[in-house]
Amino acid sequence: MNSRTPLVVSAAVFAVMLATSAWAWFQLPPGTPIPIHWGIDGQADGFAHGRYALFVIPFMTALITIVFWGIPAIEPRRLNLVASSKFYRAAWTGAILLLALTHGVALYAALHAGLRVGSVILAAVCLLLIVIGNYMGKTRSMFLGGVRTPWTLSSEYSWQRTNSLAGKMFVAAGAVGFAAAVALPGREASHVFLTAIAAAIVLSIVASYVYWRRDPERSPQP
Repeated sequence: MNSRTPLVVSAAVFAVMLATSAWAWFQLPPGTPIPIHWGIDGQADGFAHGRYALFVIPFMTALITIVFWGIPAIEPRRLNLVASSKFYRAAWTGAILLLALTHGVALYAALHAGLRVGSVILAAVCLLLIVIGNYMGKTRSMFLGGVRTPWTLSSEYSWQRTNSLAGKMFVAAGAVGFAAAVALPGREASHVFLTAIAAAIVLSIVASYVYWRRDPERSPQP
């Protein structure tokens, strides 16, 4: 599988993140709390202390890059993963860019104490969900991506129809969440998004069973 493009993007993003962390090292006084988690209201509620915390997210990015790079070697249905390469590359690139945005937001929040930036991250998560949802309907059955239930993994019929439906629902949930992140306060926006994505997940699981039952090639159980 050709992983060159997301690998190059990951390396470039990692280098930029290291450079910005090095710059921030000299801008922040020792002991400055670095936000690494934001609550449902968009306010930072988790902090790492010490300037070495500036490099936590960059090295998380490196770790996730290694994981994505290694997925083709451990995926039991590798040929199906190759056939789903657009989904795989979009998920990889999107995850890295989301981490880059989170890193930038964390640095900005450290330099501007008290700033609420959770809605920015929520909006970015929603955009990533929209991108991934657009590719889900084109995936093939595999263990490391898509809607994986006992019924989709045992029935290509269920896999194709479930992931096509789930992709549309994830796009809708992402669009609803993005609109909420733009228009509503952090807590309310998060509630809207979590409700939308929870509904999409539950409906996808139910649909996978229904489609499995309808599979014309499913062997009758004794």
